[in-house]
Amino acid sequence: MSTILITGANKGIGRGFVKKYLERPHTTVVGTVRDPSSPEAQALSAFPRGDGSKILFLQVHNDSETDALEGVRSLTTQHGIDKLDIVIANSGIFKAAAHQKISQMKIEDLMEHFSINTASVVRLFQATMPLLEKAMNPILLVNTAGAATIAGMDDFAHFPLNSYAASKAAANFLTRRIHFENPSLIAFAVHPGQVVTETRTAVARSLGAPEEGISVEECVNSLVGLLDTATREGTSGKFLNYDGAPLPW
Repeated sequence: MSTILITGANKGIGRGFVKKYLERPHTTVVGTVRDPSSPEAQALSAFPRGDGSKILFLQVHNDSETDALEGVRSLTTQHGIDKLDIVIANSGIFKAAAHQKISQMKIEDLMEHFSINTASVVRLFQATMPLLEKAMNPILLVNTAGAATIAGMDDFAHFPLNSYAASKAAANFLTRRIHFENPSLIAFAVHPGQVVTETRTAVARSLGAPEEGISVEECVNSLVGLLDTATREGTSGKFLNYDGAPLPW
């Protein structure tokens, strides 16, 4: 039985991950959501399931200092889960307020993006590490962004997503540090591509940016392929495009 924890499970890429993994046999999918009783969350229970597969929900607000820790503890105390094979740090925010030059940036916008997109990775990792350590080949995947690249910033200089990109760049740093500090863990960051989701489309429309991109299904299929073949030697500590191409930090 494989156990996979996915944050932000009720929307976009997270929802796509839930659907994909539930189709596999003997898989427990743990989805974190803000409100397990919401129609969006409950709709996940209707997804087709492989033989012996099931879904559990954890209520986690990404800006909470305790939700992730308490939720993961309940997996053991209430559901008897003794390991996590894969943790996918997928949830985050991308607000139009992030699209500001640094000279015009509002500190509250910057700090909100850092709390949700960066600090939540630390909260999640600290909460899940005891269960990851009990898996045979544990994997932490952190969904960041192509705009987070520092070495490749020239490609994004015309589009100053500064609060968002900075928070994701910090998440990249933390992911690579996790790789070095935990030699039994496969930890890597990914750029999911320009995925057509409700959140991204709304922000793109508000900024007058192109709305087209790849589908959630295409993104998730590629990322699951990376997870299926991930190794400590070849994958861990890397920043990869959704198609597996390496990206500069």
